Formats: sequence, C-alpha cells, structure tokens
Amino acid sequence: MIECCGMQQTQEPPLHWDNHRTNINLTFFFALIVAVIGIFGQAPLFVIGVGVAIYSWLTTAKQYLIYRDALVIIYGRPRIKAYPFQEISNLELLTLPIGDRLRIRMANGKRLMLLTKDSQTFMEKLDEALDAFHGDQRGTDYVEGTGEEKQTEIQSGLKPEVEEIPPANRMGESSSENDDVPY
Repeated sequence: MIECCGMQQTQEPPLHWDNHRTNINLTFFFALIVAVIGIFGQAPLFVIGVGVAIYSWLTTAKQYLIYRDALVIIYGRPRIKAYPFQEISNLELLTLPIGDRLRIRMANGKRLMLLTKDSQTFMEKLDEALDAFHGDQRGTDYVEGTGEEKQTEIQSGLKPEVEEIPPANRMGESSSENDDVPY
C-alpha cells in the first residue's frame, strides 16, 4: 500500500514478471567509455558517446511485468511503457540460433520483441492473462463494447461490409511474404 500526502492508494502486484535476458547493458558501458575518451581531446567522440549512452539507457528493457490488464516494460529510469491488452493482437515465440524471442503483434500492425530470461514461461503467463482479460472474445473480430453485433453477423453467415484498401495505401499491415524472418 502506498501512502502519499494523507491519501491511500493501493497498487496490485503483477501476475508475473521476468527480467531482460542480460543483466548488463554493454552498449551503455561502451558508449560511456567512448564519452570518457572524448573528454580527453576529441569533442565529437564525447557527444557521440553520451548520445548513444542515453539512447541505450532509454531503449533497453530492464524488466517485463504482466498485470491483469496490461504488459508493462521498465526501461532505464524514468521510462516505463505500458501496453494495454486491447492493443495486443497475438503472441509468437521465435526460436532462433541466438536464443528464443517473444514477438508481440499489436492491433495497429507494429511488432514488439521481448528478450526475457524464460521466454516460454513468460509467453504462457502472458497468454493466460490475455485470455482472462478478453474472455471468450479473444481471437474473434468484435467491435468496442459488447461486440454482439459483429459476433451475430459472423455466426449467421452474413458478411460484414469491408472497404477494400488498395495495396499502395495499406499502412501498418503485415506483409504477405514470409513473416517468420527475425529483425
């Protein structure tokens, strides 16, 4: 329980959490070494080193938390990013020679890679949380709110009217090519 200025505020603990695969951010440390070398005579190296260190600090995940309604990724302080479950489309476990990675596809077409220590367990726990959040609606096309209108159209065999977007204007969609290629 968190108490602040006489007000009480409760925060529920995460359902599951995992750390980033590596504990040490080597890019951050190498960038700081370049910045120190830049201090001793080469100003451009200092600027580049500090810039890369800041970028690495703010973009390398430290911890992944699963709550009942969101996936939260903690980066270097002060950056914390929450992804609500209604924005998550599906999960995929990629098995690569350099290790397993969990790829999350967002509803808007973007992809997110997670490098957890135990990818298989994290995927199972995240999948359970997504199922609990979405209930029976997961994996179907439903509209905001109850979703009954779209469900009844699909079950009755009626085709909902969908406006076809020309291929040149499709933004944020997955390609029709082999999508199992890691990036």
